[in-house]
Amino acid sequence: MSTPETARPLSRLQRWQPLLRWLLPLGLLSAVAALVWHGVDGFDLPQLQRTLLAVPTVPAIAIALLALASVAFTGLIDLVIARWLALPIGARDMLRLSFVANALANALNLYGTLGSGVRLLGLGTRGIELARSAALIGLQVLSLPLGLSLLVILTVALGSRPITPSTTTHWLAMAVLAAAACYLPLFHLVTARRRFMRWLPAGSDLPPLRLKLGLTLLSFIDWLLNAAVLYGCLYLCGVPVQPGALLGSFAAAQTLGLLSLIPGGFGVFDGLMLLALTTAGHDSAAVLSGLFLFRIAYYLLPLMSGLYVGSGLLVARMPALSRAGERLRRHPLFGLLGLPGNLLAGFGMRVLAILTFSAGLVLLASAAIPAVHEHIELVRRFLPLAAVESSYWFSILTGVLLLGLGRGIDGRLRLAYGLTQPLLVLGAILAITKGLHFGEALFLLAIAVLLRLRKREFSQRAMSLTSVTTLAWFGGLLLVVLAFFAIGIGAVLGDDSFDLWYFGHGEHSSRIARGLFAAAIGVFAYLIWQAFAVRRPALKLPDHAELEQARAVYMQHGGGEFAHLSFSADKHLFWSADHGAVVAYGMVRDRLVALGSPSGPAAAIKRTILDFRQFADAQDRVPLFYEVLEPELSLYHDLGFDLFKLGELATIRLAEFSLAGKRWEDLRQAVNRSLKEQLEFELVEPPFDTVLMSQIERVSDAWLAAKGAHEKGFSLGRFDADYLAWSPLALVRRAGEIIAFANLLPPYGPNGTASIDLMRLLDDAPRGTMDFLFARVMQWARDAGHAQFSLGMAPLSAVGDNPYARINERLAALAFQYGGRFYNYQGLRHYKQKFQPQWTGAYLAYPRGLWVPGLLIDITALVAGGYRHLLLGGR
Repeated sequence: MSTPETARPLSRLQRWQPLLRWLLPLGLLSAVAALVWHGVDGFDLPQLQRTLLAVPTVPAIAIALLALASVAFTGLIDLVIARWLALPIGARDMLRLSFVANALANALNLYGTLGSGVRLLGLGTRGIELARSAALIGLQVLSLPLGLSLLVILTVALGSRPITPSTTTHWLAMAVLAAAACYLPLFHLVTARRRFMRWLPAGSDLPPLRLKLGLTLLSFIDWLLNAAVLYGCLYLCGVPVQPGALLGSFAAAQTLGLLSLIPGGFGVFDGLMLLALTTAGHDSAAVLSGLFLFRIAYYLLPLMSGLYVGSGLLVARMPALSRAGERLRRHPLFGLLGLPGNLLAGFGMRVLAILTFSAGLVLLASAAIPAVHEHIELVRRFLPLAAVESSYWFSILTGVLLLGLGRGIDGRLRLAYGLTQPLLVLGAILAITKGLHFGEALFLLAIAVLLRLRKREFSQRAMSLTSVTTLAWFGGLLLVVLAFFAIGIGAVLGDDSFDLWYFGHGEHSSRIARGLFAAAIGVFAYLIWQAFAVRRPALKLPDHAELEQARAVYMQHGGGEFAHLSFSADKHLFWSADHGAVVAYGMVRDRLVALGSPSGPAAAIKRTILDFRQFADAQDRVPLFYEVLEPELSLYHDLGFDLFKLGELATIRLAEFSLAGKRWEDLRQAVNRSLKEQLEFELVEPPFDTVLMSQIERVSDAWLAAKGAHEKGFSLGRFDADYLAWSPLALVRRAGEIIAFANLLPPYGPNGTASIDLMRLLDDAPRGTMDFLFARVMQWARDAGHAQFSLGMAPLSAVGDNPYARINERLAALAFQYGGRFYNYQGLRHYKQKFQPQWTGAYLAYPRGLWVPGLLIDITALVAGGYRHLLLGGR
């Protein structure tokens, strides 16, 4: 067992790890950028465009198929390991899962964890033991670099060294290759030691030599296929590099790309290969074209294919996925990966949003690059000049709109989906009519097809316009548009013959200047659309007729502890699809806070909870259920909510109530004292006359003034004539004058609970006046045949009172113990405890992953009447 001294260095490493994850990629990118800047001449963008357009179609398709086959081949590593571990999964399912994981990981790997997370969840949905799933992941991750290490050893042995521009970079490259070559023997050494392989399932043998040799061979072939795809892409772009010369540079660049932790080694691998091949004398535009084609063939096309295959692999299994994610969160390997299950479940949609944003980026980038003269001439043989120029202008407008709509796709916004689909098709048509950009058109159409496959997931009707996510997407839109403006202004300022209204195939400056107006119009059009079409609908408070419908539901099926508070003027009502169940809820910021559980038939409660959650999700709001009680917790757990204990509810069985005995001594003394004080109790049924209402309003105002308080709401009653008219009033008079009152919460349904909500008394009322009122109300409820009486909540009671409680609840326990100067937590618990009630835990049910203190602050503001009242004290 480690001592604190030995654990301390590890904790320092953990503190530095997030920073290193950013510094290492940025450092490598900066170093490569500096090398490319000094070692490569300027790029000829029109020549790059011509090179890509000159790529023959049939060989390009063959390269694309080779790339897909290469990504699919990597799945054989998973299949071999799965067979050794005897996992109960078919070869077809294993290869399909591996293809999705590899396709996503190649293009979008997050610190090496995305592919592993997809595998873990995919295996978990099939009921495979977590220990065996984790063993497959661990061995698969260790096996992938084996082939690269073997490739390095062979290339160095055969004399194929990386091409470098200087002696210094040559020795640095050789040092990288030497380190990579050490991985193969190190792998065989580590996997032969039990102490390094303790993560294998209990009872499993160490990997045999035959398995390790097989994994090495498969990994080697995998990397050769990767290099073959790169060779083919370069060859098609006019870079006739020798395979032997290519392999050395390929191995070094891939090694540094892996070490950079950047998805696909993007930037690092490309920069090093560009530097090496231009140093060897190849044209920079041709090399860059080949690398661009390689990114499309080996990364983008498999990514799109993986999204298509994965759309039915994980998303269609959401219930099983949720259960698997819950199990995986408790596994140390999954904790090491650091990816929550809901992120992986929704990752496909996030990728589609990024692709939509990329579509807009591509349209703007193609507009910023001068069109190929020959293609413009060919287009104008069939289309008038005005049509070609309009295509250019509208493609910029379409690109800006797609940049913005990426946020709506990310938020599963139905309206955004409906606009994005035709814009992608329009953009594809414009890409052809403005200059025969067939690759651009195919890219846009492919995104449209992928979106169509996920059509059912676009269920949102609104989204937050001020969230961090929305502002981040909008910032990306502005950044791209500003970059386009910078390019456009630079083109205009650098052209002495610039004429805004000149239309001709050679006047790129004039065309891009007109495009700036299109970009500006696109930004303003998107902002107007977002402000009016995407904002959340206004929530209406119920009228008297709707409240009567709710009361009918309460009377028939029961309303829990808080049903009567629906009749205050600060809560909305959500009805189930058949109008048979109802939820009373309030709103603060983007939170929809339901007070208690839904009311309605028992069989409809679970469905109504789910419907309310979907109702909130459709508006990009957060659904919360405040003060749900212990017997109902399983419903919320099954529907994916986390739970935080708020306190305990005190209830008394009225069959046990009497004024005799020690248990009721305080109430008995209060009743006896009332005779001496000449106190009288009266129960008044509505409707109430104006004289009575003015008398109790005087008591209420005096009580608020004495307490220095203001009216609250939501889970607490407030003095409001309309609200008080829904139930009887309990009055205490002295010499005919009202000195105290309370409104009764009548029990609803066959086993309802009676209670008191609003309690007010004059400052000079005799001691024990409220005890006297309580005693008489409980007598009335008992004599009326009611079963229970609620004394209300004791906030933070029995919360976090053991060392195994969650950290949030243990912090709440400190507030209960030491927060008496702000709220009398312990005094309230002690007062209610003297009646020896039954205590029932009350909880907050909230979607997983939310910060509980923030939710509690929001609810506090809701009870206070809003943040203005909370912060300014009701002024």
